[in-house]
Amino acid sequence: MKQKHTQPRNAASRFILCIIILEILLGAIMYLKLGEQAKDYLFVLIPTIATSALLGIYVSLKERSMWLYLAVAMLANIALAYQMYVDLNYSFVTSTYSVAKHAIGIPIACVFIVFYRLTAKYLTKGWMAYGAPLICIAIYAALYLYGIDPNGYGTKAWISIKGYTFQLTDIAKIAAMFFYSALFARKKFNSDASLLWLSTIFFCLNLVGSVMIHELGSFFILFFLHIAILLMFMRNSKLKRNYMLTVFALCALGVGSSFLCYHLLKPYADAGALNTVTSIAWPIAKKVYERFSTAANITLDPYGAGYQLNQGKKAMWMAGLFGNQIHFNAIPVPESDMAFVALINSFGFVFGFIVLACFAIIMIVGSETSRVLYNYDKERSILVYASTMLLYLQGMIVILGSCNLIPFAGLPIPFLSRGGTYQTIVCCLCAIMFYESRVLSLPLKQERGYMNEQNTPNISGSY
Repeated sequence: MKQKHTQPRNAASRFILCIIILEILLGAIMYLKLGEQAKDYLFVLIPTIATSALLGIYVSLKERSMWLYLAVAMLANIALAYQMYVDLNYSFVTSTYSVAKHAIGIPIACVFIVFYRLTAKYLTKGWMAYGAPLICIAIYAALYLYGIDPNGYGTKAWISIKGYTFQLTDIAKIAAMFFYSALFARKKFNSDASLLWLSTIFFCLNLVGSVMIHELGSFFILFFLHIAILLMFMRNSKLKRNYMLTVFALCALGVGSSFLCYHLLKPYADAGALNTVTSIAWPIAKKVYERFSTAANITLDPYGAGYQLNQGKKAMWMAGLFGNQIHFNAIPVPESDMAFVALINSFGFVFGFIVLACFAIIMIVGSETSRVLYNYDKERSILVYASTMLLYLQGMIVILGSCNLIPFAGLPIPFLSRGGTYQTIVCCLCAIMFYESRVLSLPLKQERGYMNEQNTPNISGSY
């Protein structure tokens, strides 16, 4: 019996050791590449190692997923080293990187998970199917009236409060998670028609709000979340198949209409003759046209819409296993949109593959947690799956876009990019996944007596 319970702890120590080895390796690479300039990273290396070890021990004692901890800790440490490297080698748009802003997401996530633990049974109830859309309406209305565009991209997705900017569209993603959880929780919504109607209304609400503030990137993520939730949690039926086919047909029609609208409105836009209606449609049509046409041919506008991807392509060609040796640093927005490409250019393809592997681990562990949890608590299962998809989908969409494999979305990459609001949201999503991953150790808990009187897992308590 002793050997049976000590084996997981021995395995946990190996996970923690892997993280510490990665941190030391990053310190060595930073010193070899930057010399004395790497002192700022070396100063935070010891507290980083201590924090990783202590958090790893805590996660192990609480019997949460060590695979998930491995992936999250590796991504966070790679991001820390990379962002400090960016400050010394690239021209960046945002402010200088702050280690404190990078770390503040952890205590905020701890407070969030306490709040989640106390209120999850209320937030996943059916009333949130009405509350979440109201939250989103308030967010889009606030951004339309008071939103700002600090980066000059034409997107009013930020609110400024006493000099600090907050991207409220990330809050809409959290609201969407609780909406889908509540939608499937409410018994009166159990029919396929009710689920599709209400989810489509919520989907269209986000589309209209995104168009109003000229922010299609976040809507892109919400669209794939919408499709993923319905595919996984709605029972298979002819209505579901027809709905999916209709959605994809409308997407193709929307892209085609945007191309047509772009060519029809371009002469009026060039002449400054757009009216009230066309002035709303023009920025959207232009953005869609540029994203798709640039992805198809990045040399079409090499010093305009295609410049960012062209520079990224050069950076990828110059990168070796451990980064380029000629100090190529002409990559636009390396701290956010192009973080993955610039990371490969800086540290090499080895670290690029590590990042991809970590995202794959997050998807696998999150999906497995959701699958097991579904047998005991459907609503929280949907929350875990939504958290997993928000992390994995945004990571993959931005990575593939920066590599010019799909149209470029222009969004931050989870963990790797800068942005206090978004990376704090990422920490909160990870906190939900960690908290619920305890369900993966239920067979072991059954042996220890962690079962209630009805002989079902007591997942509502704290282990």
